Amino acid sequence: MRLSQRQVVLALLTLLTIGGLFSLLYQMAVPDEQVGTSLISTSAGLLILASLLIAYWRGWSAAPYVTLVLITLLIGLTADGVYLTQQFTLDAFLPPVLALIIADPLWIVGCTLGLLMILIVRAGGQGVYVDPIVLLLYLMPVGGIVLARMVTDTAQRDVEASADQARQSLARVEAQAHEMAQKSEELAAQNQQQRQLLDLVATLETPTVSLADGVLFAPVVGHFDSRRANDLTRRLLNEVSTQRAKMLILDIAGVPMVDTAVSQALLRAIHAVRLLGCEVVITGISASVAATMTQLGIDLSGVRTARTPQEVLGAGTS
Repeated sequence: MRLSQRQVVLALLTLLTIGGLFSLLYQMAVPDEQVGTSLISTSAGLLILASLLIAYWRGWSAAPYVTLVLITLLIGLTADGVYLTQQFTLDAFLPPVLALIIADPLWIVGCTLGLLMILIVRAGGQGVYVDPIVLLLYLMPVGGIVLARMVTDTAQRDVEASADQARQSLARVEAQAHEMAQKSEELAAQNQQQRQLLDLVATLETPTVSLADGVLFAPVVGHFDSRRANDLTRRLLNEVSTQRAKMLILDIAGVPMVDTAVSQALLRAIHAVRLLGCEVVITGISASVAATMTQLGIDLSGVRTARTPQEVLGAGTS
């Protein structure tokens, strides 16, 4: 069970108030020669303790320290008879013990010395409270109480420092995670833009234009490799299927050179388009490209060719 400092102080003030109430009831039940004075002082103390309990419960943080001062004064001023000059009163341990629970080492020392000063002054500088042996036996456990409080405070400060470091580490981790998330979003946006640019480049590399009803024109310009061949095949199949084209004019006048891989890629694209029922005509074959394809043994016998797209359109019109 974990208790906060506030809960401990409330419990302590409650116990002191209950103890004062029982003391008052005991004095009322047991006759005493000085019952009038005792009842008045006990009633006043009980009223003050109850008031301090209520004040602390409502948020007055100074109530525990006022209680320490009050208890110290009550013990020092009410000790009489043999407990003032001849016998050490055990009530003297109450202020340092209370200070151990609700205050700090300075309050423990202050309450102890203050109580001793009151008792010594009231005893006229004589009696048990100026006996070195008695003082030594009293101050030794009080010193242990002070050391115990110091150890507790040190441990608490260490825990608070560790908790603060943990909070700072958590904040750094959260900041790094947030930064990584932002970078991830930025990278995703850049990748999306790059894909859009690649799609745009692919479209500009081999645009598809409708020349007439059912006739598509696709010029191929620049260096032609396997990537462009795959993109070309995909785009041509999509355009032919979408526009229900009956003829595709594939112009390669802008291709500076070809090799076996390029030629085979062109043939695969042509055969794929043919499977959709679309006739393919290759135009713009330059002399150097024709010579290279012949040397490589590329067979275009099953593929219709023409010099220019206009020639194909003119033949279709005639």
